[in-house]
Amino acid sequence: MELVSIARAIGILNRTFQSYLSKALADKDVSYSDSIFLINIGNKSGISQEELSDLLAIDKAAIARSVKSLEEKGYLVTERSGQDKRAKELYLTEAGKTFVQFMDGLHQRWAEHVMNHMSEQELEVIAGWLERMSSQAKDYVADR
Repeated sequence: MELVSIARAIGILNRTFQSYLSKALADKDVSYSDSIFLINIGNKSGISQEELSDLLAIDKAAIARSVKSLEEKGYLVTERSGQDKRAKELYLTEAGKTFVQFMDGLHQRWAEHVMNHMSEQELEVIAGWLERMSSQAKDYVADR
């Protein structure tokens, strides 16, 4: 498979997954982007805004805007870090936890459909490749 084919396949997976989630979120007050933040905050309760920015390779200002909006909507709370008074730690509220459970269900249905003919071994190999590629992409962009 040539590089263009790999890039196209990754792009198609990303766009179709984003479209699937956007349709599911149409009647919610949370955007696709905000849903990604909530899921990652749920996976690492107490994560700082800066850590979230680094983890997702998203601009710190975009994270700050989303955090403010999600806090106003009642999905998360912020607390000053005990380690670094400048940093805010992020925690889900009950509404945020309920939303993340909803998203987990969407992700599960997507994965069952998209990966249903793949073995556990194939999934582990692909996951390893994608993690490595993501890490290298983040490093490459950070060095520019």
